[in-house]
Order: sequence, then C-alpha cells, then structure tokens
Amino acid sequence: MSPADAPATGPAGPERRRGTTHGRPPVRTAGQARAHLADLLGRLEGDFGRLLADAQLAVTELVVNAHRHGGGLTGFGARLDLERGCLVVDVEDGDERHPVGEPLDRRDPTAAGGRGWALVQILASTCHIDALPQGGKRIRVTFSLGRATAGRRSPSAGAET
Repeated sequence: MSPADAPATGPAGPERRRGTTHGRPPVRTAGQARAHLADLLGRLEGDFGRLLADAQLAVTELVVNAHRHGGGLTGFGARLDLERGCLVVDVEDGDERHPVGEPLDRRDPTAAGGRGWALVQILASTCHIDALPQGGKRIRVTFSLGRATAGRRSPSAGAET
C-alpha cells in the first residue's frame, strides 16, 4: 500500500471534517495551513526548507481551490509518516467534482489562472482523490522527506496534528 493509499490516522467524524487539528485551532485558511506545515516540519532535524516551500505552495492551492470551487474547506489534516518517509496532507471540501487542468506545458502562458492543480501535481510526490461518505472529496498529497529524516526534535513528530 502506498503512503497515499494508507488510511489517515487520528480523529474521524465531525471534528476532522471541520478542520480540527490536535492542540491547534482549526485550519480554515491557506495561511493557517502554511503555518501548520511549518510547525509540523519544524519538529524534525534537518533542512526542510525546499520541502516546506513546495508543500506550502501546493497546500495553498488546494485550500484556496476548496474555498473557490469546492464550497469551502470541510477538513484539513497533516501528519509525518516517518516509516514511509513522507509528509501526508489531506484537504477536504464539499464538492465531489475532481480538479481539472491542463499540464503547464500545454497552457497558454498569458492565460490568467488555471495552473493550481498542475502545480500541485508537480510539487507533490503523490496525489489521490477520494469521495467522502458524507459527500465531497478528500485530496491527499504526499511529499517525500528525503534523507533528512534521521532525527526528531520532538517525540510527537510522527503524530498527526
């Protein structure tokens, strides 16, 4: 089973759908999602600057698109999967439609917008979309931690937040 296919651990039900994260206020905005990822990756030793920048850009696109096209953000979760060496991020919204977009090399470079989903697919190691039982969808993206996963700064680094 790939990391993206693995079931998310942690809270289920209404609290998760509302974007609640352990010990932090619910994630409702792209800025809150970026801060959450910075906090999560900050628990590890190593240089994760590039990974953080890529993950924050991809998650910004997903959260903004959830608000713009998906009826709003209905869930957010992020966790470090140290066994598989990846950051796993779930973004949920109320729309069952999947994101669409042409690959960047086939887009008109002067066209406004429409690049977000293509960027997410380039930046993330994996992208999976699943329908939710209550309606809507979950987009799960993973980002490889690479070789800098040897040490932890916090004993809770592998926990979902």
